[in-house]
Amino acid sequence: MVIPVLFFAAALTVKQDQTPLRSGCDAADETLASLPSGTPVEVRFRLADGSDCFKISATIDGKSVVGYLPASALAGVNQFDKDHASAPSVDTIQALKPVEAETKSLVARAVDPTIGRAADLIEANQPAQALAILEPTLRRYPKNPDVLLVAGLAAYRADQLRIALDYWKQSLDLAPNEALSRLYAKVSREKENDRSAETLYGMRFALRYEGETLPAETARAIVAVLDDEFNRVAGQIGCRTDERIVAIVQSREAYLRTTGAAEWSGGQYDGRIHIALTDGNLGAETRRKLAHELVHACLTNLGRSWPAWLQEGLAQKMSGDVLSAGTREQLKKLAETHQIPRLENLGQNWSRLSTDNARVAYSLALAAAEALYDNYSNYGLRNILNNPQTLQQITADLDKKLGF
Repeated sequence: MVIPVLFFAAALTVKQDQTPLRSGCDAADETLASLPSGTPVEVRFRLADGSDCFKISATIDGKSVVGYLPASALAGVNQFDKDHASAPSVDTIQALKPVEAETKSLVARAVDPTIGRAADLIEANQPAQALAILEPTLRRYPKNPDVLLVAGLAAYRADQLRIALDYWKQSLDLAPNEALSRLYAKVSREKENDRSAETLYGMRFALRYEGETLPAETARAIVAVLDDEFNRVAGQIGCRTDERIVAIVQSREAYLRTTGAAEWSGGQYDGRIHIALTDGNLGAETRRKLAHELVHACLTNLGRSWPAWLQEGLAQKMSGDVLSAGTREQLKKLAETHQIPRLENLGQNWSRLSTDNARVAYSLALAAAEALYDNYSNYGLRNILNNPQTLQQITADLDKKLGF
C-alpha cells in the first residue's frame, strides 16, 4: 500500500504582517519582499552560525521568492525541529545498505570462517574486534576482494576512514563492485570534508568533534550526557556495549557536507552516531537527538534485525517525543478508511521516502511505540526484545489496537 502524502508537522508560517524577507540574515541586508502574516514558507536550510536564521522560499502574488528570515519571525519552529531532527539520510546510509547486505551473502563463499565471525561482530556493533580478527586473514589472503571488503566495512564502522578506503580500493582493484564503488565515493567525500579532529573518550563513547566550533567544556558535557542516556536506555532495552560507540558532533554545515544528508536532517546512525549541533551548545534539542540515535545504537548492539517501526518508534518514544492529539486523530481517521499500511508493511528502508511520507511513517511508528508501552508494560520491553519471536503477534495486536 502506498503511504499517502500528509503534512502532519506544523508548517512554518510568518508571524506578523509586513515581515521583511531579506537577501541575508543581517537587519541591514536588502529587503526582497514583505510577507503577510500566515504566509507558509518552505525551508531551504537553517544557518548554525549563531544567527538562528532560515533560508526560505515563499509564494507572493503567485511568484516564488527566496530569502532569509530569523527564527523569531516564524511560527512553528519548535515543531519543525522535532519533526526534522532525526530524519533518515538518503546518502551514506543508503550506500551502506547494499554493501552490508553483500557482506552477509559472501559469508557463504568465504575462504575462511573468520569472515563470518567478523560479519557477526560488525552487525553486533563490535567493529574493532572484527578488524582485529581479520588482520591474520588479510595476511593469508591479501588478494581476496571479499576479505578486503569486510575489513573495510569493519574499519569504517570503527571510524578509521583512511584504513577503510585503503581496503576498499584494493578490493575494487581486484573485483569491480558497483555498490562498493558508490560507498567508496561517499566515504571519500566524508573524509575529505571532515574537520572533526578532536577526540574525547568516555566510559562507553568516543566523541569526535570540531575543536574550532565546539568548546572542550561542551564536548565533556556531551560525553557525560551520552553515558547517562546509555544507562537509562540500556536499563529499559537490556543492551550493552563491548566497545566504545563513536559519536561525531559537528556544526550543521559540516554535518551536511560530510554526511551528504538532506538539508532538513539533524542526526543519523550508520554504526556511528552523527549529530548536527543546531542550538549552539548542549541544549534540549541536541540532547533529544543524542538520545534518539543512541536508541538505534543500543538496539543494534543486541545483534538482531528489528522492524523499522520498532526501531524508529522506540527511538522517538525514548527520546521524549509525544504524538500530538491532532496527529493521533488524523491517524485514526486514515485507519478507518484503510489509507495507511499495517506496521509490518512499512518496510525496512525509509531513506527513499519523501519528506511528507516519512512524516507519516514516523508518526505511525511513534503511535505503535506508545501503544506498546500502554498495552505491554506488565510484560516489559526488555522481555519482548529478548524474545523477538513474540514480535509478530504483538505487531498484529498493535495493528488492531490502533485500528489498522
